[in-house]
Amino acid sequence: MSIFNQVQTIITDVLEVEPEEVNFETYVLRDLPTESIDLMEYGVGLTKECGISVQDETVFLKSFRMHIAEANDKGLVPATHLVSIYPHLTPARVDEMLHTINEGPVLQVRDIVAYVEHAKRA
Repeated sequence: MSIFNQVQTIITDVLEVEPEEVNFETYVLRDLPTESIDLMEYGVGLTKECGISVQDETVFLKSFRMHIAEANDKGLVPATHLVSIYPHLTPARVDEMLHTINEGPVLQVRDIVAYVEHAKRA
């Protein structure tokens, strides 16, 4: 089973939604009825199903906006700062996130998949 399929299964099981509702580009908090307790369950599922150690702060980008403010306060380039904090995200993905941040939470299923892939390589 691919990592995407594992992540998709975890999310659909927790939320009791159809697999068609969860694709690579789905926004976890914008498009799905995800609540904070669900994120905890996703983390448990990722640990169990993918065999990785899950850092909730990192995988679910819980402090993303705070890190942007931190970069601005310190005179750093936000995108560069964010890539250093979230090594599973590519610079291109971080740029996308920064361009859509005003639309709501930026976490997509593909970001969770990238986290798992990165964790498995580490």
